Amino acid sequence: MRQLNRPNYNPLDIFLLCVGEVADEDEKNNYLENTDQITDSVVEFDSAATAKNWFALPRVGRGDPEVVIRGTLTKRALVDLYGKYLVGGEEAREVYDELLVSSDGKCPFCGGIGQVHTVDHYLPKSNFPVYSVLPDNLVPCCRDCNTGKMASFATTQHDQTLHPYLDPPSFFTERWVGATVRRTDPITVEFSCSPPNEWSELDNRRARAHFDQYDLARRYRIQAGAELARVIDLRKKSLRNLTPEDFAAYLWENADSDAYDINGWNRTMYWALARTAWFQTANFNEPASYLEPALVA
Repeated sequence: MRQLNRPNYNPLDIFLLCVGEVADEDEKNNYLENTDQITDSVVEFDSAATAKNWFALPRVGRGDPEVVIRGTLTKRALVDLYGKYLVGGEEAREVYDELLVSSDGKCPFCGGIGQVHTVDHYLPKSNFPVYSVLPDNLVPCCRDCNTGKMASFATTQHDQTLHPYLDPPSFFTERWVGATVRRTDPITVEFSCSPPNEWSELDNRRARAHFDQYDLARRYRIQAGAELARVIDLRKKSLRNLTPEDFAAYLWENADSDAYDINGWNRTMYWALARTAWFQTANFNEPASYLEPALVA
């Protein structure tokens, strides 16, 4: 999980920039006549962000694109602001592109497993269309996180996933993803959500909701498999002369590297390896020497 700088845009300016792309005068005037409604919606979103209760914002069901959402703005009109005018516009598209590259290509939801390919709505535009072009609601995202998350937003505060712009730094600077190294053949690493004991129950449950919703246990395990095989191969070759203590120091260097997110799969994997004594003393040329007794033929 990666924290991003909050977009430095005035929400009303972005709304008006999108409206400026509208060719039909009647359609454009309808948007402009509802500027106060958009301003009010921004205030409501900011209040929800302060309280971390986005779930309580008014939502609309799926379907019926002609349902009126705010003032005289329909769901279709609000969704079109994003698809036709932010993504499909000219000047407004520049804002979209700037948001797209704001995370240096690394998806903030999964800690950089995936490369950013799209901008995701933290509050889905199908349920919260009034925030379809709100900069704080638009987060760069990889395809897996965009398609794999739940189609609708949480209905309780503790089920809300983490917001890369607006959540406290503790979610991004403190370790809350743990891992266990399993004595199997091949060796495996299992990841879990393990927030600090001093965290509040709400923060604890939100971290778990994020971990589960983005399927991080499975996705991290897959990523760790190839890297773990590389580490073992290094230990058998170029690192073979290191003492267990020196090998542990090598693992800790990677576990402490700021090049990796503290809750990313790679740093967490090295953290687990550095804490696993049998891994540091294992003879990787003889799997039976480190396997669980029940797994030795």
